[in-house]
Amino acid sequence: MTGFRPFFNPATGEWIEFTAVSEDSDGQLIRCSWRSVPGGLITEHIHPRQEERFIITEGEARFTLDGEELTARAGDTIVVPAGVRHSEGNPGPGEIQAVVELRPALRSKEFHEAVAGLAAVGRTTPRGAPRNPLQLGATFWHFRHESRVTSPPVGLQNIMLPPLWAVAKAFGVRPYYGRWDSRIQDPDRPPQPASEHDIGLG
Repeated sequence: MTGFRPFFNPATGEWIEFTAVSEDSDGQLIRCSWRSVPGGLITEHIHPRQEERFIITEGEARFTLDGEELTARAGDTIVVPAGVRHSEGNPGPGEIQAVVELRPALRSKEFHEAVAGLAAVGRTTPRGAPRNPLQLGATFWHFRHESRVTSPPVGLQNIMLPPLWAVAKAFGVRPYYGRWDSRIQDPDRPPQPASEHDIGLG
């Protein structure tokens, strides 16, 4: 079975380690072990085509769900239907641990790896958006079915992002790079062939 290394997104304060990905469930599920450090904050966003589920195993998480504030502790499950705006924060003082599931999987693995990879090298704003407009267009438009921030409004994003995405393609700026892949490669197996994510199609 394929293993995955944990990776950290300094913009959101979350550690992610995948335990099930798209190919494990015929595209139906992605699952990860998730940790949020004290002070961590995931800005308000929606998953247009996915249900998200947080199964809290340790700590106390603060959520907003369609504008309503919720507190979730160990043993609680927060279910976010597709298209519902939500955010998550950890006011501290300890870590939050949870199992997070998204249904269907779509390209959520690559999206989380991409935004964490950009944040890790300081190429994002404090909220986690790419600073380079072309990278913003490439990544956020490519993964628009997986996640959309709610500010600026989605309608405005639909006007702004496609031209940036088109120019990004012309200049060879990719939405996702293979170096962000958290999959642990088996040394006895040949490397995975290049996918549309590696060559920037989509």
